[in-house]
Amino acid sequence: MRNAWVPRKAIKNMSDEIYERVLSNPKFAEMTASRARFSWRLALIVLAVYYAFVFASALAPELLARPLAEGMTFPVGLAAGIVITVFCSLMTGVYVLRANGRYDAMNRDLLEEVGR
Repeated sequence: MRNAWVPRKAIKNMSDEIYERVLSNPKFAEMTASRARFSWRLALIVLAVYYAFVFASALAPELLARPLAEGMTFPVGLAAGIVITVFCSLMTGVYVLRANGRYDAMNRDLLEEVGR
């Protein structure tokens, strides 16, 4: 059974025996399940933020059109859009930090174990 998280290029570079050992290793299943859960959580958080903004713009456009402060022409909606963009960039950074830290370490450990 081919795992969706394994790129085709990696499969071509590994021998069939090592590939089978990786796939049958419980650490591999743990790593891919953990990464999938984490990815889905972050994706759902980002989608919730986006949909909240969309619903706010559809249900209360006057709120988003209001100036940020008295005498300003900068609207609340534009500020919210900037905050959402920064938030999504931060969520990407959170994933990259976790992937480069935890998942890369798990991957190294797994490859060392099956390479024996």
